[in-house]
Formats: sequence, structure tokens, C-alpha cells
Amino acid sequence: MKFTRMADLNRRLIVSSISVIAVSFLIAFSSNRSVSFFLMLCVAALASVGVWEYAQLAIAKEIRPSTPLMVCIAALEVAAFYTSLVFVDFPQLPTLVLAAAAILLFLNHFKDTTNALPNIAVQFFGICYVAVPLSFLLGVLYPFAHDGAPQEGKWWLAYLIVVTKITDVGAYFVGRLWGKHQLSPLLSPKKTVEGAVAGLLCAVGMSLAMHYLGDLFSHGTFHLSFRESILLGVLIGLFGQIGDLAESLLKRDAVVKDSNTLPGLGGILDMVDSLLLTTPIVYFFLRLH
Repeated sequence: MKFTRMADLNRRLIVSSISVIAVSFLIAFSSNRSVSFFLMLCVAALASVGVWEYAQLAIAKEIRPSTPLMVCIAALEVAAFYTSLVFVDFPQLPTLVLAAAAILLFLNHFKDTTNALPNIAVQFFGICYVAVPLSFLLGVLYPFAHDGAPQEGKWWLAYLIVVTKITDVGAYFVGRLWGKHQLSPLLSPKKTVEGAVAGLLCAVGMSLAMHYLGDLFSHGTFHLSFRESILLGVLIGLFGQIGDLAESLLKRDAVVKDSNTLPGLGGILDMVDSLLLTTPIVYFFLRLH
């Protein structure tokens, strides 16, 4: 059993390392228009697969969502959000796509009214739960000005991913090594209070580290004050772990262990569950600051 767990951990470390290298490369060259478009396609693919995995959870609950329609809408939502960033004359395009999606979901049930209410609700929620937050990744990468000064989206996206993932890492290792008090036995018996506290502290610590690194190396394009770094660190540390538990809730209800069987990953939802709640926080921080 220990050998199996170690082999699984090794696979995850290898896949995670490759993912980190690939994501770092894409972020580094994200200002290139071709790379930018490729990034949009990657996010659209993530959203599509994530929505497909969500649909499988719904199917396990004997709900019959229109999976192809959901996947298409998810990809269109990401494309619409990207278009709204590139062509600023269309800022409401993502909202228009969501409105059209709601209409399409209704039309799809006009010929079969069986369980229309739960089906439409489950399908629309899945799009909002997965595709919309992942679209916000592009909004973080290509932000507006901050206090009249340019913002470097590369720094902000790196900040979001690093602080969110260090929360997961801190919670995982401290929980496994020293955790004694279960955080949520019904949702995830292996998660502990000690791990959750460690994850929160890691998030705040990394947020502060990014604040100081930004001051040293961003040449004034990463505007994150000391107080803001603490506030965002706390919010990301809390909501990242809530996002993890939220996906565990869906999987527990559907009685599945992983959202998919991708080698070394599990599922896309397993990989981005914490980002689904932390990305909107950073996105709206940049928009409303």
C-alpha cells in the first residue's frame, strides 16, 4: 500500500513539474499575440474538460445533462471573455454568452420536460462554477491599469497560482505529518485543522514574499502593498481550501474518488478546484481596487 501511494505521489510530482514548466513558459511569452491566442485555447480546453467532468458527476446522480452543449458553452464563454479583453468595444460579450446559454438550455428541454428544472439548474451552475472562473484567469493575466499605472499581468497570474498552490502544498504535508484533528470528516477525512492552519499561513507567507519580490524585480508594474498582500493571502488561503472542500462535496455526493482518470492528475477539477474560488478574488481585486 505504501509503495502504491509513493508511486502515485511520484507520478503526480512528475506531471506537476511538467505542468509548472509549461505554464511558466506560456506566462513568460503571454504578451505575444500568437501565444496569447494559444493560451486562450488552453484555458478553453481546461474549461471544456472541467465541465465534462462536472457533467459526469451529475450523471452519477442520475441527472441527464446535455454534456456536449455544456462543453460548447464553456469553450464559448472563455473565447468571449478573451475577445472582450482584446476588443474593448465588446466588454459585455461574456454576459451575452451566459444569457444565450440560459436560453439554449431552456430550448433544449422544450421537447422533453422530464426533470427540466434540476437539469437546467445543474447545467447552468456547472458552466458558472467551472467556465466563468477559469475565464477570469485571462482577466488576471491581462489586467487594466492600477491607480493610473500599468499592471503586469504575468506577475499577477504567477502570484495567483503560486499562492493558491502553496496553500494546497502546506495543508497537505503538515496535515499528513502532524495533523490530528479532522477538518471535515464528511467531505474529506484526511484533511485536518492543523493542515488548514498551515495552508493559511503558507498563503500569507508566500503573498508577503511575492510583495517583496515584486518591489525588487517588477520595476513598478506589480502593485501590491504590504497590507494588501496580507489581506489577499488570507482570502486566498481561506477560499482556496473552501474550493477544495466544495469539489470534495460534489465528488462525495456522486460517490467518486477523482473527477477523472488522467495519469498523474486525477482530473482537471481536482487540479483547479482551489483556483475556481481564488481566481475571482484576484480578478475582482484588480478590477475594483
